[in-house]
Amino acid sequence: MKSFLIFILLLILIFIGWQYLIVDNGYVLIEFLNYSIETSVPIFVGVLIVSYFIFRIFGVVWRSPKMIREKMALRSKERSTRLHHDARALIGQGFVVKAAKKLDASISADETNINAVIDRMNLAASEDDFKTITEKAESLILVEPKDKTFIYSHACKLLIELEEYSMAQKFADQLMAESSKNSEASNFLFTIKSAVGDPSIIDQLPKYAKTVDEKILSKGILKISRKLKGEKSVEDLFSGLPRSLDKQPDFISAKCELWMANEDHIKAETELKKSIPTYWDENHISLYSKLHLSNTEGLSSQLETWLKERPRDSNLWLAASRVARREGLWSKAKQCIERSIEFKDGTQKQTELALILAQLGEKDEAFDLLNSISEKDV
Repeated sequence: MKSFLIFILLLILIFIGWQYLIVDNGYVLIEFLNYSIETSVPIFVGVLIVSYFIFRIFGVVWRSPKMIREKMALRSKERSTRLHHDARALIGQGFVVKAAKKLDASISADETNINAVIDRMNLAASEDDFKTITEKAESLILVEPKDKTFIYSHACKLLIELEEYSMAQKFADQLMAESSKNSEASNFLFTIKSAVGDPSIIDQLPKYAKTVDEKILSKGILKISRKLKGEKSVEDLFSGLPRSLDKQPDFISAKCELWMANEDHIKAETELKKSIPTYWDENHISLYSKLHLSNTEGLSSQLETWLKERPRDSNLWLAASRVARREGLWSKAKQCIERSIEFKDGTQKQTELALILAQLGEKDEAFDLLNSISEKDV
């Protein structure tokens, strides 16, 4: 109601003004430099109105290229998003090749679609295509430099998983250049150096222990110790490292493997008897079955005790089978490995079973089993 009254009032004012101008239309004189323009008020007002619309039209024409570009960019983003959704649906259905094409089209439509690029990198990783990972990461960084830390990190992680360490180090170095305090970059560099067996890493272990995640550090130390093959003692290699690493299964494995490589099986046995009931780690159990002790029966007895506690642990049954083989108890070895296979099958276990069958004189069964393994591998 209020708006209607205001509208009526405006109409009345306009009508009164218009009547006044008809009776006395006024006089306008504009002087500029040596020029002068003389006109009536109605004409002057009309010129102002026309000029206003002319300037508005000019402004629209002036901005039209930008508006057109914005609309085209918006349409490209919408198309990119649509193609990205189609690609994800194809990935879910297992159509990897079609999904890759859709993702490439999505990225072509909008190079800044970071989610599409990341999905394309992940898809390339599943196909061991490290070149595409690198290319997509570098292209995205050029158009979206603000996201380069995330992109470097993701690309580095994928390349490490593919064991493309030289390319991974390139991205890890760039992460460190961005920030020397980047803990994730330190983890990446340590993982790369330990994987390639960089000898400089051995003397730098105490330094890395201050910045690298303990789980990653332990895994790297295990790789290093395996490459050394007993060239250094546990004390030489691990002195100066934090005691908290003693709670990491991989670090325990590294120590035990070095002790065993240096024929110090007593220390390894002591450590494994403490760690196995705590972590039930597959590698620890496997190492326990490889211990060379004068009292082999003690190993077998300990494994039987653990099996009473964990009767469905396939790793314990496998270890028990290997110890029984060393004792020459082939029937027991067969029973134990069959129990292990019952809970978790594997080609290695099937091969060991075939060897046991051959020792028991069941050569036809062993031959058939080896043939079935070969057919599976093909």
